[in-house]
Amino acid sequence: MSDQEITKVYLPKSILYPITVLKVHVKKDEKIQKYQRIITYKYYDYEPVPISEVEDEVADESERQLKKVENVGTYDSSVNGVVKNILVKANDEIRDAHQHILEVLEPCAHPIQFGGLCAVCGKVLEEEETGYRAAISMAHQTTNLKVSSKEAENIERSSTDRLLQEKKLSLVVDLDQTVIHVTVDPTIGEWMSDPSNPNYGALKDVKTFALEEPPFIPVNYHGPPIQPIKRWYYVKLRPQLETFLEKMNEKYEMHIYTMATRKYAENIAKIIDPDGIYFGERILSRDESGSLTQKSLERLFPVDTSMVVIIDDRGDVWNWSPNLIKVVPYDFFLGIGDINSSFLPRQQALLGPSKRRKSVSILEEMIINEEDKKMDENAINDDSEEAQDEDEGEKEPKTKAFTVKGIDGSNSTVSSPIDRLIELTDTPEDPNLLIVQETERTNALEQQEHDRPLKRLQENLDKIIEEESGNITTEGNPTFTSKKTDFAMKHKVEDRETHNLLYDDDKELQYLSQALTRIHNEFYFEFKSEPGQEKLRSLPDVKDIMIEMKSFVFKDCIFLLSGILPLGTKLDHADIVIWAKSFGATFVENYTTSVTHVICKNAGTFKVRLAKSVDENVKVVNPDWLFACMSLWDRIPEDEYTVEVENLLSKSQVDDYLEFHGKNDSSLKKSLDWEEIDNEMKEFMGSDYEDSDEDDDNEGAVGGSLQELEANGENNDGEGDSKADSVNESDEQTSIVHVNDAQNKDIEAVKRKLETDNSTEVEDRKRQHTEEDSISEDEFEKELLEHLADLE
Repeated sequence: MSDQEITKVYLPKSILYPITVLKVHVKKDEKIQKYQRIITYKYYDYEPVPISEVEDEVADESERQLKKVENVGTYDSSVNGVVKNILVKANDEIRDAHQHILEVLEPCAHPIQFGGLCAVCGKVLEEEETGYRAAISMAHQTTNLKVSSKEAENIERSSTDRLLQEKKLSLVVDLDQTVIHVTVDPTIGEWMSDPSNPNYGALKDVKTFALEEPPFIPVNYHGPPIQPIKRWYYVKLRPQLETFLEKMNEKYEMHIYTMATRKYAENIAKIIDPDGIYFGERILSRDESGSLTQKSLERLFPVDTSMVVIIDDRGDVWNWSPNLIKVVPYDFFLGIGDINSSFLPRQQALLGPSKRRKSVSILEEMIINEEDKKMDENAINDDSEEAQDEDEGEKEPKTKAFTVKGIDGSNSTVSSPIDRLIELTDTPEDPNLLIVQETERTNALEQQEHDRPLKRLQENLDKIIEEESGNITTEGNPTFTSKKTDFAMKHKVEDRETHNLLYDDDKELQYLSQALTRIHNEFYFEFKSEPGQEKLRSLPDVKDIMIEMKSFVFKDCIFLLSGILPLGTKLDHADIVIWAKSFGATFVENYTTSVTHVICKNAGTFKVRLAKSVDENVKVVNPDWLFACMSLWDRIPEDEYTVEVENLLSKSQVDDYLEFHGKNDSSLKKSLDWEEIDNEMKEFMGSDYEDSDEDDDNEGAVGGSLQELEANGENNDGEGDSKADSVNESDEQTSIVHVNDAQNKDIEAVKRKLETDNSTEVEDRKRQHTEEDSISEDEFEKELLEHLADLE
């Protein structure tokens, strides 16, 4: 870098454009000083007509006429140096601030600044100089070090050359629930010191450290100062982490990027990298990141991200960046989650595969149901509060919520106290935000220490195992008993399980290592440098490589979710949907014949039964199949994850569904092979199916379905229903052919009445379904089918 550099001088954006240059006050090759006048210019503005010139008195000031006024302004130099080029002259018109007017050779352009000082010449810089000259902060440890865009390019270019020589890429690593899981529940410390505890074995490799942290101070507290508290953290490393870091160190230069505090991040780094071999000083915490709710690659790589890969358990904080590999969250301490995300939007419940142990899986579903219930209650309370505010005539603007953009450009709206404060202040680095954030985090940790959630979960797990083993009755906690009953039929414990709540069968890092190795190998396969070639014309981009590799996993797969998402969740905003779409999947909200997979946990939902009734080849799989494919970056066989569907829909139920959803899906009707479905049902149900089939036919003879009534009414010769998809041409159906004219008239009247009543009821049901979000689609369709059956 030379001591002197050319600086382009621009006019400020605050000027009212366009302007016309009246005079240029400097000459080429002459020295200029800061604040020396460069140009004089004229511009036009609009001002209210003076009251003295107004003929009629105007009551409202805003109604006064405006007149065009010519003004004269000047612009002074913001730099010292020698004028090397003048790019404007008198009478030139400048339309915006994008055109520079001078080129000045400065003694020092102050490209690197630290704490308001130029790191090159040592000059004390004014505030405006620190902004436009060196606006980029790319250091890990501090935000005081800033560089210019040109200097940032130089730094990244040298870093890129070094990585290419070492045949490495850059890897940004999140901490919590990506490579570790942490809790502050003191129950863990007690279990670790008790060899007789069933969880003792699972906690042998748990690490601990303590931090002195400020306590939670209530609002308007005016008492004596409260001393910092010493809080113990219990850290569980994800299985095979040491092997993972060792392998990745050969192919990647790794950086830590966490939403936790600097002290916390440094203590974790000492545990996972005690010798500083893998990360060194490359640690970026929330104290230096510049944002409380988002992560950005530009913070570390402001110029080029083509060699950067991210691994994180959250996609929303990255706005689902194409550089991201989202990992299944590590959930060793059941129900604890990420202790450093209390100020972030709450993640949705379905984030990873279910637990292999059935009793723990039952417990996990109970936790999810409790969380969903709380979310629903909070949503109802929020809605009622908003309605009350509207009734009271409040007109104050509502604070906007935090917006997460999906890979398809859709926005997901969530809210947190931090988001609301950001909206109010419009200054993400405001000290008040840090105070609110730290207070919220401290409050959450103190609550965890006090409530001891793991102790309560262990007690509930003991009850589940003992009750399902037949050792005790379900008397006791009524809430727990009702929940246990709900899951009893779905989860039967075949063998007596051990009573340890904590166990580890996670293999995510093993699969992640394979994916990262594939990306690295593909990058350097595409990168072919000629012998002796010093400069590269272009580099491969890991984003393009990852998108192409992932797109083949679910190529040509069309998914239908049933009973998976919480009530009211928009399909395009669900994490599992955004995640699977990045692997090439397509999602639909309602069943069509193009659906290839139905993702569900319960085979009894209407969507599952409908899909299997229409297409016997459709795959009905557990969500664990999705997670397995996305972890392996490969589409694996569905056999191990298949959900058996036994209770298929009847012909009348499917017909009624088609009637309600419109008759435009002819492919759905054509794909039904009712004879084959009947044979399967007969084989499954035996004589019971024959009896029920005869009952259905008899009901058809008396009243008939809407379709049969239409056919009978249209056949004046009394030749009955001759549909190609008729299942049973029984004697009862044959008798319908010979009804007399009077019966035909009666049937016509009944048909018209049923159609009128049915149409009215269907419209009412549609309106009710739109207005009441609390009724799920499956429940609504079930009620509709029951109602139609009553009408018939």
